[in-house]
Amino acid sequence: MSRFRRLSIIIGVVVVLLAGVLVVGGDDLEVIRYGGQYYPGEFLLKGCPELWAKYGLEVDHILFSSGTEGNLALIAGNVDINVGSDSKTAALFAAIRDEVLIIATIQRGDRYSTIVRVNSPYQSWHDLKGKTVGTRLGTGAEQVLLRYFDQVEDLSWDDFKWVNIKVEDMTAALQNGSIEAFTAWEPTPAIAESQGVGRVLRSWGDIALVPVSVHTTLEYAESHREEIVRFLATHLDKVALIESYPDLAGRLAAEAAGAQGIEVSPDAFVRIFNRVDFSLEVDDEVIASIRDTASFLYEKGKLDVIPEFRWDGSFLEEAKLLREQQQQED
Repeated sequence: MSRFRRLSIIIGVVVVLLAGVLVVGGDDLEVIRYGGQYYPGEFLLKGCPELWAKYGLEVDHILFSSGTEGNLALIAGNVDINVGSDSKTAALFAAIRDEVLIIATIQRGDRYSTIVRVNSPYQSWHDLKGKTVGTRLGTGAEQVLLRYFDQVEDLSWDDFKWVNIKVEDMTAALQNGSIEAFTAWEPTPAIAESQGVGRVLRSWGDIALVPVSVHTTLEYAESHREEIVRFLATHLDKVALIESYPDLAGRLAAEAAGAQGIEVSPDAFVRIFNRVDFSLEVDDEVIASIRDTASFLYEKGKLDVIPEFRWDGSFLEEAKLLREQQQQED
């Protein structure tokens, strides 16, 4: 039996186990133009499109390399739904505050980590004082570090020699000794771990929750409720796949990343799936974190205003009911 055939059978079994019967009557649903990003769960959806099909959905799933690109696409009407980290959520609401809506999150928590060489003596940021360290300036990684240094009396940004480095170059730079540590978002930390180059010095979920939110426009939400509900039900199945079959989820995500020209091992994805919180609920903690980020960006001169945020959890509640109904009918 070919590898592709074997994998297809596994996927089919997982879909049946997680989802119950197929949803019918989706012929009148419109194609969803979805602006995703290079996030672990997004690669999993790319690697298992059967999850969309199960709900009768056709999704044009675009992966943007940055949240800014996704925001511009939503503002221009080139996508119907997009995702973005807390800073990108703040920027989106600042730009079109009366037109946009949060309908879910897709990840939160320990999305950012500081990595040191696997055999290094460093146990804390205090040990790195005076050392050359890397991050991608102007990103969420820089923000969590600035917040941390603001909270610790005997540490400051100026205690370190900073290198502005692309995430794709961080693991090699750590390995060859040109930097002693780097701070980045997943999957870069997990890649360094999986390759045996680095270990986690610290993850940053306690400093900043950095939730990635799902946004749409009020206009689209009002006229495409059924599509959104089924879209979110698919994301719920994605989370169930991660939780129930992490090894399979890692393999599917790795193959999808490889098809995009991005080499991430299945082991690295499994590490991410075990580290990051992929729950979809927009709760008080999530909103407080987004507001806190907006205030931080405003204080740093990165935002002209602190916007008000609008969210609606009813779409996700309907999506949960839809999944429950399927399981009961199975």
